[in-house]
Amino acid sequence: MFLSLDFRRAMLALVAGVTLGSGLGCKKSNSPPADPTKPVFDDFAKRVDAYMKLRKQVVDTVGELDPTRSQTEITARASRLAAAIINARPQAKPGDIFTPEVATLIATLIKQEYSRRSEPVQETREDQQDELPDFAPKVNELYPTTYPLATFPAKLLPLLPPLPDALEYRVVQRYLVLRDVEANVIIDYMPNAVPL
Repeated sequence: MFLSLDFRRAMLALVAGVTLGSGLGCKKSNSPPADPTKPVFDDFAKRVDAYMKLRKQVVDTVGELDPTRSQTEITARASRLAAAIINARPQAKPGDIFTPEVATLIATLIKQEYSRRSEPVQETREDQQDELPDFAPKVNELYPTTYPLATFPAKLLPLLPPLPDALEYRVVQRYLVLRDVEANVIIDYMPNAVPL
């Protein structure tokens, strides 16, 4: 389901701090305007839920994680889980979860958060970029284990839609990546999500 261009513009205007009523000739009312981000984030949540249902089916065939097993057995199970998830989503592509609507909204939120950072923090941004993994993510591929899992920016996380424990956000240069933690599979990603 794609939202109209006018709706997306109105949503971005609201996120940027502009009220929907100003400049649009709308009558003022006593009730607050509807939150235009809600349907976008609701759609994102439905897509995440659909992935989690598929994931549960895969886990049922592979077996639940048993943390009492040896590291070798845990690693072997994670590999089986990753292969099964990839096989269960052969047509997966960028934008299946990060739709254009949610990608636009999230990119705006990220840009706003970065712009609020103090000048000394912004000056160290280039140094921080050097610490980020440097690869082009692809859907249904393993997150390369040759790169460390950089800490996700603490002030950014509360701005993004919440995720189930099995999933996490990762920043890879300018990409925002959605990663299955246990399987180490890239579920989706957004290009140009993070400012330089």
